[in-house]
Amino acid sequence: MPMEDQKPHHVVLFPYLAHGHFIPFLALAELIHRRYPTYTLTLVSTPLNVQNLLSSLPPTFPIRLRALPFSPSAHGLPSTAESTADIPFDLFINLFQASEALKPAFDQLIADIIQEEGRPSLCIIADHFLGWTVQVARKHGVFHSIFITGGTYGTAVYFSLWTHLPHALTTSDEFSLPDFPDTRIHRSRLAKNILVADGADSWSVFLQRQISLCSGTDAVLANTVEEFENTGLRMLRRIMGIPVRPIGPL
Repeated sequence: MPMEDQKPHHVVLFPYLAHGHFIPFLALAELIHRRYPTYTLTLVSTPLNVQNLLSSLPPTFPIRLRALPFSPSAHGLPSTAESTADIPFDLFINLFQASEALKPAFDQLIADIIQEEGRPSLCIIADHFLGWTVQVARKHGVFHSIFITGGTYGTAVYFSLWTHLPHALTTSDEFSLPDFPDTRIHRSRLAKNILVADGADSWSVFLQRQISLCSGTDAVLANTVEEFENTGLRMLRRIMGIPVRPIGPL
């Protein structure tokens, strides 16, 4: 057997701080364990989220949980706010921005895994809202994948809307997406935060940065099926320019 195949395999999963993102990441962890039972699986989050997961998951669940230090109050959040379930929508942007403060601790976690395990065959699978994890992967020379927890059509439209803000360039109620001219969007279907976005607001700055960083990943995993979302997958592959692999529905 080649020496490369004898390396331990370790997958680090990092969902965004929202219950709707934890659930598909846990399902993905179960899928990986069923197919590759010898792989070490680690899910990363903040202390209270890890505590909640420990109390809800069965003791035999095949995943290690690691907490990264996090101080919500340092980012204008209530002291116990570590997920979107803990705050009103108006504070969501604070949590999004605060997630970037986890980068140094996550970087150290990856360095520790490499040191402790003798540079394993390591893969980071991160949420698309955590595009900054691509930079950590590149620093340590490990494989990186973005995991799209929802549908690919919606994600492609979401990425295109936030990247170009086409509604801000017209007074018409209906407009096309620059990436997909055949896709028409009505202004009434936009959320309040994007309706008022101008490219310099906090939402635009954060999301455009994460979307741009996501394009540097090695691959994209999508919680969908090719036969269900052929159009959405084609759209997402087009704007990202990297492999998008449907692995769902999880």
